[in-house]
Amino acid sequence: MSLPRPVSDTLIELLKPVASELGERLGANAVSERYAEIEPSGSSALNQQIKKDPRWIKAQMRYLQRQQAREQELIALVGAEERVKEERANRIKAQEIRDKRAISRLCRDLMREFQSEAIRVKLSEIQTIWDRDNWFSNLSRQETEQILQQQQQHRLLLLVAPAKISQDCPDSFRHNLNIELPAKLRAFLNQHYPPHGDLCPVQFYGDYFKKSISDIDVERLQTVLSPVPTAILYSDISDYEVNFHVGFWGVINQSVSLVAMQPWNWEEVYHQLEAQGKDKKLSLRIIRQIIVTIHKLLAAFLADLYYLNIDFTHEPQLFKLEAEFAQEWFSKDWAQPYIETLKEIQEQQRIVYKGEMRRLALREAKARAERQRLEEAELKRREEVEAAAKRVKELAHKLKHQKWRCVYTLPGHSSFVNSLAISPDGKILASGSWDKTIKIWNLETAELMGTLTGHSDRVNSVAISYDGKMLVSGSSDETIKFWNLHSGDLLCTFPGHSMEVNSVAINPKRQVIASCGGADNTIKLWNLRSGELLRTLKGHSDNVNAVVFSPDGKILASGSSDATSKVWDVESGKLLRTLSGLNVGVNSVAIAPDGQVLASVSNDYTIKLRNLQTGSLLRILNTHYAKGKGVTNLGTNEALHILQNYVSRGDSVAISGDGLTLVSGCDDNTINIWNLQTGELLSALKGHSGTVYSVAIAPSGNLLASGSADQTIKIWRCD
Repeated sequence: MSLPRPVSDTLIELLKPVASELGERLGANAVSERYAEIEPSGSSALNQQIKKDPRWIKAQMRYLQRQQAREQELIALVGAEERVKEERANRIKAQEIRDKRAISRLCRDLMREFQSEAIRVKLSEIQTIWDRDNWFSNLSRQETEQILQQQQQHRLLLLVAPAKISQDCPDSFRHNLNIELPAKLRAFLNQHYPPHGDLCPVQFYGDYFKKSISDIDVERLQTVLSPVPTAILYSDISDYEVNFHVGFWGVINQSVSLVAMQPWNWEEVYHQLEAQGKDKKLSLRIIRQIIVTIHKLLAAFLADLYYLNIDFTHEPQLFKLEAEFAQEWFSKDWAQPYIETLKEIQEQQRIVYKGEMRRLALREAKARAERQRLEEAELKRREEVEAAAKRVKELAHKLKHQKWRCVYTLPGHSSFVNSLAISPDGKILASGSWDKTIKIWNLETAELMGTLTGHSDRVNSVAISYDGKMLVSGSSDETIKFWNLHSGDLLCTFPGHSMEVNSVAINPKRQVIASCGGADNTIKLWNLRSGELLRTLKGHSDNVNAVVFSPDGKILASGSSDATSKVWDVESGKLLRTLSGLNVGVNSVAIAPDGQVLASVSNDYTIKLRNLQTGSLLRILNTHYAKGKGVTNLGTNEALHILQNYVSRGDSVAISGDGLTLVSGCDDNTINIWNLQTGELLSALKGHSGTVYSVAIAPSGNLLASGSADQTIKIWRCD
């Protein structure tokens, strides 16, 4: 037997709009959102993460290649015997199914992996949420945590709440419906959407809610279960009609979506059944079965919609369930709008997927062409390197036989000598100290020319302008001071940074100075003549310890305690690149005269040399392979060599004007001289009795100065 046609038609008209609305919200929107040029959220954000994951891209490319191979095999079967053709076609079809299921498993594994951190955070917040809202006392805290913790397999969570049944409803509703609904829905889902299945697992809870719920309760629950994609079915029944409700989140995004079906007049159906001669008990039972079946249909539709959204290979189970909705009293036409909606969305997904595959194939072709281009470029580079190797070897031999000796020791400071600067003509040395003074020295005679006082805390940095007329100093008293280098007159003072000024640098081509500070983590650019603040550069997350301009004045490099160096455009203030991978804070930076190499000194006992234009690592200086053991290749796209000679945590670094040597000060009281081209340690100058905090090289390259914790400055000359 079947329902009266008017009853069946009424139900179809009732169910059809919901299929359309849910399909629009969960299907078509998912397709467009996934590829829209917007920043997605929630489940769509997870989709975006998956699409960018190298494991997913690799699996998709492998699937594409296997699919193309299968297509070629099918083409080759033309003209074969029917039996052979059928056998091979079946084998190819089985391979296709296996490959699709492998893609599905990977998709869900990645989604579970990306969700794990959000779930961990939510578990840590549960107590606060539980205490904030008394409504949660109606739920089981243990079950809630179990739901979150059971996400070892990615699956849709589906909850059904007890129906809210009016006291005016028949006893048959109030006594039986809330028993039948979870039991039959559980049996249905366990059969067709088992929680541990491979295709479309659904984790179902029929007794999670202890009483009926409303829209506001769905929104409350989302605050706890937001990391888990969830659908909730709930209804309320008056003495004449039923209102079906669906709530969900994590399907498209993390926001709660609520959909309500048009009220269904069950009383009218009851009278129609009664007019057919059915007794009261049977009529009410049929109506209860209809209510349960609508819940099954909605549950199946939501599950298939969700898995279609995240997995292009998903074949909706609902396509196979027409018989489930064509039992006694029911018509298979009930499910037809839902099946049609799923087919439409499935076709959209396939179109989108084919486009995605075309883009992947094109990208792979471009990648192959790029690899070939790089191989050719590498071959040419190697030829150029080999041609230059001879010149480098000759130069290295010359540098290796240079002898450095200490010609002067300059006492005078009463604390650490923290900073040194040599004038462009190589005749004057300025030294800054923790004793709050700056001293000016004649480099040729070692005579003290004057002492500049005015700072009220230690002097951390000094710099001499490129015309040799002005000295700039930065201090822990939070100020920057401008001095006449020759007369020692204080020209002006202006506030620099909060806490302290760690470093100052003067642009060689423009009337600009740069300073970096302590607690504010910023770099500031000032007009050298007027002291006007031109721009503040923000980007570091900890103290900025050092700044340096490139020789052409267009680039500024900085080093910070946040374990990064940053490269900035001076004209615009734009951050060009961040050089990470430094592990620990950066104390000092220097740029080679050709503007190609950035040297940074870190607290991990290394000096790292990078290409200033690209950020690629060129070499690392430390101690392990120092004694004539050569260099190790880092790879064609990164470093040319690892040069391992460095012995301790240098606090300063300087590069000679000819770009041939690098000098570093160390906390083992030595000054190391390096061949900048090869990374070879040429000399280790000893004489200081404390950490060497500052070094400076004269433009001629054969004179250098070092400042130490032993309160002295030493002048070294190369014979």
